[in-house]
Amino acid sequence: MITFSFDCQKNNPLPKVPDQSAYYSRQIYLYNFTIVQGSSKDHLNKDTTYAYLWTENEFPKTSNQIASAVYDRLNKTNFEGINTVRLVADVCGGQNKNSMLLCMLSRWLLDNTSLKKIEVVFPITGHSFMPPDRVFGNIEKVLKNKK
Repeated sequence: MITFSFDCQKNNPLPKVPDQSAYYSRQIYLYNFTIVQGSSKDHLNKDTTYAYLWTENEFPKTSNQIASAVYDRLNKTNFEGINTVRLVADVCGGQNKNSMLLCMLSRWLLDNTSLKKIEVVFPITGHSFMPPDRVFGNIEKVLKNKK
């Protein structure tokens, strides 16, 4: 079995300013969708952590972008010797818990006949701490000290 967990970070405004000087100005948002391969006990590293970044002027943050990023990661992964794929996502209906993602997974499974099963897990809201949350915490710790 191979496990992927994914989540979107909160919207990050650009430019990041230390005070409220841009309060009345229009800031643009940077979206960060992160996929982590492995369980919550595994170490984060560049070989198991994948970030998909875009700005709101390029694309909105919708189920289509999320499904496309998951599809890209699945296509770039070697599943030799694996017969089950587990996907762990938060319960955000607009992004993860929808028919767009399930249809994409059904189509992808048809093309990858060596796999037997795909499991999609939605943890209980408020009781989950997924590996992407650790990535977001590390990013926010670095950004907190940057001007």
